[in-house]
Amino acid sequence: MEAEFKEAQERMMQLIEASRSAILGTVDGRGNPLSSYAPVWVDGENRFHVYISTMAKHTSALRRSGKASVMLIEDESVSENLFARKRLTVDCSSEVIERDSGEWSKLMDTMESRLGETLGYLRNLIDFDLFRLTPTEGRLVLGFGKAYRVFGAGLNEISYVRGGGHKEKD
Repeated sequence: MEAEFKEAQERMMQLIEASRSAILGTVDGRGNPLSSYAPVWVDGENRFHVYISTMAKHTSALRRSGKASVMLIEDESVSENLFARKRLTVDCSSEVIERDSGEWSKLMDTMESRLGETLGYLRNLIDFDLFRLTPTEGRLVLGFGKAYRVFGAGLNEISYVRGGGHKEKD
């Protein structure tokens, strides 16, 4: 079983490394769900960093609630089965990295090298915020019957999702 968990962790890291954008889930002030996407950079502690416009609905939701859901999902064009795309969905706490901090500059430099020159232009726009989304717990799906709970610092712990499996109609 330990070998399977190790393989699942490795496949999760491959998915993270291959992803350059994430689907963001937030909730507005009236409890309505919001979804969007943003280019993303993931650091060595598996924290997600997004630089998003203050005009986007999810920016105010992130500032207000301090929470988000982040999904990384395998590209459809390489998926063996659309019903079983590899994906990682995590619950996160969010924080704004202050623009005038040295940390902001360092993160933006790293993100620009990973995400491309457009970020070099956008970083000068003051109506964008840099968020760090720190995962608390998540779900890793690697195919049918291969669902895992990921948790702990940096999502470094893993266990099976238990639930009895799928059932067919009688």
